[in-house]
Amino acid sequence: MQIRDSHPIVDAVLDRHRREIGDSLPVYRNHVLRCLNYQQLLLREAVPDVAALAWAVHDLGIWTVGSWDYLAASADLVGCHAAEFGIGEIAAARRMVLEHHRLRGVDDRLVETFRVADRIDVTHGLLHRPVSRAEVKAVVAQLPYVGFHAFLARQAARYALTHPTRPMPMVRW
Repeated sequence: MQIRDSHPIVDAVLDRHRREIGDSLPVYRNHVLRCLNYQQLLLREAVPDVAALAWAVHDLGIWTVGSWDYLAASADLVGCHAAEFGIGEIAAARRMVLEHHRLRGVDDRLVETFRVADRIDVTHGLLHRPVSRAEVKAVVAQLPYVGFHAFLARQAARYALTHPTRPMPMVRW
């Protein structure tokens, strides 16, 4: 498997949001690219541009709106960038973003592989199937976590303190 350590759409979108992301740029960039690689493994083919755009923006609302309740803001960014890359499937990209923290599977192959790829990364590879442990290790070796899980823990704790009745607003049934 050839691991992608860059993607032109991901690189362009993240560069445009460099100021908002700040010091977290390497953390988020590696997360995005690890997930893109996992989705490629799940699809057994190249990730289409519509998914690459969805990956670039899927958690970006954390920084653009400064909230842990970020899915809608992240999905809105699809429309801001789609035309630049000739992507017409805005609804498909928005669905990938809005559904990527869904606990149950979905009936759309692209959305489902997107959801599973994110789950693999967020769980530190613990829930890796159907991707092998060796494949996860290879991706992480090239695109290290660089504090990704510590970042998630800090954000979750900060939000939970001020929203104790809804500490994980991005999770969907």
